[in-house]
Amino acid sequence: MEPQAIRTDPVLDNRPAHSGSGTQKLVYLLLLSIGLTLIAVGAYIRWLENHKWLPEVCIALGVAIAAPGALSYLYRKYMLEEIKLELQKPALDFKEAAVGMMGMAIAEVTSTYRVELELLRSAQRAGIRGVYASRGEALQAFMGAMEAERHEIMIVGSSLRGLLQEYDNEYERARELLKRKVADRVRVRLLLTHPVVADLRARQEDRNLKDIGREIVESLTLLLKDWKVSPTHLRLYVGTPTVFAIKTGDAMLLNTYPYMKEAVASPCMIVARPGYIYDRYLDDHFRAWNSAMAIEPPADPAELLRQLDRYAEQVTLLLASVSQHPSDALA
Repeated sequence: MEPQAIRTDPVLDNRPAHSGSGTQKLVYLLLLSIGLTLIAVGAYIRWLENHKWLPEVCIALGVAIAAPGALSYLYRKYMLEEIKLELQKPALDFKEAAVGMMGMAIAEVTSTYRVELELLRSAQRAGIRGVYASRGEALQAFMGAMEAERHEIMIVGSSLRGLLQEYDNEYERARELLKRKVADRVRVRLLLTHPVVADLRARQEDRNLKDIGREIVESLTLLLKDWKVSPTHLRLYVGTPTVFAIKTGDAMLLNTYPYMKEAVASPCMIVARPGYIYDRYLDDHFRAWNSAMAIEPPADPAELLRQLDRYAEQVTLLLASVSQHPSDALA
């Protein structure tokens, strides 16, 4: 049995001393004895002088008893409230001054940061939950939304090389999470760019022809053979993407494609419900999955690989035609 701790430091105790204190009892008894003795002596003297002593004793006792009662009543009736008000006045004055100072401080902050507060209100209405310098940084912040999703995750991108094939730490974590979601029967749908138009972005990003097409084929092969994603959950969009995006039931990661650079290094933002950005992109961007421009990939992605030379030749001829006869190409 552990020894009990014993408190040795003095503790302030404002309670009255215990009624059993010997000193207090002695004082009370002495006062009572002196009072009774004085009453007895006075009564005896009055008796010796043949005067009636009982009325005087009663009057004296009545005065002794009534006077404290009357004083106590007058004190509570007229003085107690005044004393309480006097004691409360500093607190009330402090409260009034504090409320005034707080009001002035709030008004000053509101005035000083009016633009910033309006920006925060605008971001709240839009549903913006964060803005990030790169896709990798945004992915780390978006992991919680993907982890919490139990029904469907949808991804729209070009080749998805960064997400599926890069070995940076942030991409590996997201990749492993998505792979686990597929194994857990969460519907993971992916909309990639069709290789027939991939080389249109290759020129913009200063990359070689067919590079993006090969990356698309590699991603499809990985998803079908390694991840065991159902072919019905994969589609190829006949058009270059404008925004790399990941959608769950409550949040989106949005990463725009700039004209002259890869999206993977571009700024990102995370939006959520409620917010009009989520609703707009749900209808205007992710609805592309159900459009005529989104087609199912072949059962064997190698078929696309064999067509890359032809696709690159067609893009080269198209770009050459535009550069030589821009008005005819746009007609």
